[in-house]
Amino acid sequence: MTLTADRRHRGAPAGTGRAATPTVAEYIVEQLISSSMSVAFGVHGANIEDLYDAATRAPGMTAVVAKHEFAAGAMADGTARMSGTPGIVMTTSGGGAMNVVPALAEAYDSRVPVLALIGTAPSSLVGRGAFQDMLAPPDTVDIKGVLSAVTGSCSVVGHAGEVPAALATAFATLHRGLPAAVLLPKDIQSAPAPELRQLHPGEWVHHDVEAPGPALFALTDSLCELAESDARLVIWVGDEASRAGVGPQVEALAAALGAVVVAAPGGRDLLRDGGGCAGVTGVMGHPSAHRAVADADLCLVLGCRMTMTDRAGLDEALGQLRIVHLGSEPPRMPGDVDHVRCTDLAAAIARFAGEVRRRLGHDRPCEAVEVTHLTVPAGRSGLDMRTAIEEIGRALPPDTPVFADAGNAGAAAIHHLPFGHGRFVVALGMGGMGYAIAAGVGNAIREAVGSTMTDGQPRRTVVIAGDGAFFMHGMEIHTAVEHDAPVTLVLLNNNAHAMCITREHLFFPNTPSVNRFRPSDLAGGLAAMFDGLLVARTSDPESVRTAAIELLSQPGPNCLVVDVDPDEIPPFAPLIPKGQS
Repeated sequence: MTLTADRRHRGAPAGTGRAATPTVAEYIVEQLISSSMSVAFGVHGANIEDLYDAATRAPGMTAVVAKHEFAAGAMADGTARMSGTPGIVMTTSGGGAMNVVPALAEAYDSRVPVLALIGTAPSSLVGRGAFQDMLAPPDTVDIKGVLSAVTGSCSVVGHAGEVPAALATAFATLHRGLPAAVLLPKDIQSAPAPELRQLHPGEWVHHDVEAPGPALFALTDSLCELAESDARLVIWVGDEASRAGVGPQVEALAAALGAVVVAAPGGRDLLRDGGGCAGVTGVMGHPSAHRAVADADLCLVLGCRMTMTDRAGLDEALGQLRIVHLGSEPPRMPGDVDHVRCTDLAAAIARFAGEVRRRLGHDRPCEAVEVTHLTVPAGRSGLDMRTAIEEIGRALPPDTPVFADAGNAGAAAIHHLPFGHGRFVVALGMGGMGYAIAAGVGNAIREAVGSTMTDGQPRRTVVIAGDGAFFMHGMEIHTAVEHDAPVTLVLLNNNAHAMCITREHLFFPNTPSVNRFRPSDLAGGLAAMFDGLLVARTSDPESVRTAAIELLSQPGPNCLVVDVDPDEIPPFAPLIPKGQS
């Protein structure tokens, strides 16, 4: 099948009355749209301009220019986590290609499908000193080698006829939950593509959905026996479970078993206040969650890789437990774990929960659990992070997606944000600062394009970040302004890399701090820079919630700057003085 006849090349002679031959770039965009990928993020440049041109002109595709390639990659990553559809990032070669590497590394480590389309120097100039040539190693940077380290596949297109196979390889990689890269020389993008066939999902969706029937039935038998003997069971959910949207199935399973539910940071949006919710595990988690795991007779892990961030402080307890893990990949922890591979986690859990409920006949009572918090020394200011986060959380409308950044802001959000507000995203693969700002802006643009409406308005996205993250990638608020994206950027401003200050106090007490910034008026600066951007600044508990309610009810982008103490110790267990946590 060839490209539809109404897709016209921009170089078609005026007044000819017939369609020009479509280009490779137009063909690629058509395949993306056919695969339900409709928003592309990136930064324009000479070697990607043909693909950008095709994306800009194509009905059904929105091309977004970000302020930095890392941010563009994070936008694609954030939209993929929220929508379940692969994200797209487009960059030119040279600095653009290198800048996107950290974002692809996050997507790779967190198993997020992001397609990177990288324009390279024209084929005839490769190895001849072309500007930003990266395809003639060792004389040039080996961009294929670099990208191969942070993606599941990386293809270099040698001529137009190789494009369908390269895309099919990339789509198959995305289907496996990994990022993929395709390197496209500029001359190939603009080349004619009259005979390139349309791709069909059956070509790249290998029907490898795992059907863990026998293992699942054996697990059902074991769990039902334990439940009937009043054993203590705990269900531990993670980011894969969150992305699979298995909240109702987990609640049904927990009720049937009488199990306590805990979550890794990436799965906290599956928790609900009350009943058997014991909170979040790991370095930023709740003591109640750790006690629930330590007291259990069996731990059923659903879509959680059990990384050190997820499980810190639990290794001794886990070493004495029977652990059963359901997920697409095995957990990242030493010791014995019964891993049941499920490539369709939602279907497996639904089937599992249904069988357990059928076998047991009725729900079993669960011991009520009170979520307890880490005890941190009081800060010196009148507004601590816990109060700020809790007040903002109480103001969130139902089903509000929240993106939390690295550092104190992310730790406070993970630990103190009320449960049940909506999807929660934190990037703990690489933990790069500024990810949440870009990813949240990208998701808000996607929401606006897709018109996910709440009370007549596109659903609002909330980002919680610190001023350190803002100084890295905060100018993506400009991208939000350009697209009138419904996003509220909450900046916890302490004029510092505050988690690093805590580490300085603990580990290098005799060294002068290098992590305190000269004070800056972020609120005043943003309001002056962007005409019409609504910005509020608060520094006391009474005004935080009022300002949050007002900003969350407004259309378009806005910003809340909250002044907090740089010396406040975050809810991060390894940094809390012994005897106080």
